[in-house]
Amino acid sequence: MFAILTAPTFAMTTAVRNEQASQAEFEAFYVRTARVLHGYLCRLSGDHATAEEVLQEAYIRMIKVTAMEEAHRKAYLYTTATNILRDRWRKQKREREWSELSQPETSVRQNLGLSLDMAAVLDRLSAQERAVLWLAHVEEMSHKEIGAILNVKEQSVRVIVFRARENAKKLLERAGFRGSHE
Repeated sequence: MFAILTAPTFAMTTAVRNEQASQAEFEAFYVRTARVLHGYLCRLSGDHATAEEVLQEAYIRMIKVTAMEEAHRKAYLYTTATNILRDRWRKQKREREWSELSQPETSVRQNLGLSLDMAAVLDRLSAQERAVLWLAHVEEMSHKEIGAILNVKEQSVRVIVFRARENAKKLLERAGFRGSHE
């Protein structure tokens, strides 16, 4: 026998299907983006646990936002994660100032496939320089996309990328690395 679907039952069935489709879409997006976003956050924060927490919070915030195109979702995700990390740094700075602690923080390092020397060189760059270099060269984002994520004008991104490259080059030269195309 066939069951007769009433309008409310049909609407509920459609809503469940839509929810399942959006969940599958989110899971696919998560699989495509989580690993690289985690690497970005690890490099930026220098701390695996912080990167994990920020990653989770960024995805939770993204779930709460209405549907958007994939390109916008990725930009939203990176912007949100970067802002969460900045907020954490501000909070930590206020807490340090409040408690007047002068001891340097110890951070857990995650081996991202870089030699310790290279990781040490990158750690000497500012957080903004690390973020810009990562987004430009690892994520292969345009200056416009980077500007949107870091809340900086596109022309400023060009200057920041140039200066970050120059600073990285100087640090690498001081560490004894020489470019092959000099």
